[in-house]
Amino acid sequence: METGLVVLAVGVLVWGVRAMSLRGAARGVDGETRFVPVADLDALDELLAPERAGPTLLFLHDPGCSTSAAAYRRVSRLGGEVPLVDVRRQKVLSKAIEARTGVKHESPQALVLRGGRAVWSASHRAVTAEAITAACAGGPDAEATDAPTGPRG
Repeated sequence: METGLVVLAVGVLVWGVRAMSLRGAARGVDGETRFVPVADLDALDELLAPERAGPTLLFLHDPGCSTSAAAYRRVSRLGGEVPLVDVRRQKVLSKAIEARTGVKHESPQALVLRGGRAVWSASHRAVTAEAITAACAGGPDAEATDAPTGPRG
């Protein structure tokens, strides 16, 4: 079964690039992950849109943190494009993610969204390519979450 996946990492700043849906070949042309930052709140709004089809992954990353650097390397195994927002440099965007999803900010942290709502999250050493893949596919690992189940606040 083929699963659509959009990956959003919260690391470095690049303007005007959007997340792409990773259907079929989940890796870029060279088979490696390309981290591509989210530019602003408008780009975040597009990723959090309730009508967005398929799962969306948000990865909150602090490039100055060794634990986050290790998680970054694990997420890099996903392949394809991974949009980034540097939580140190883009505090407004980081706070907006917390406010709009209802999930308390941690770094590093991965959140899987469906229909603009957080349905799964992991932080620190629990952020792995395997766990993210299972969560996006709705597998058994997707059950363990600290994402809110009620309306977002």
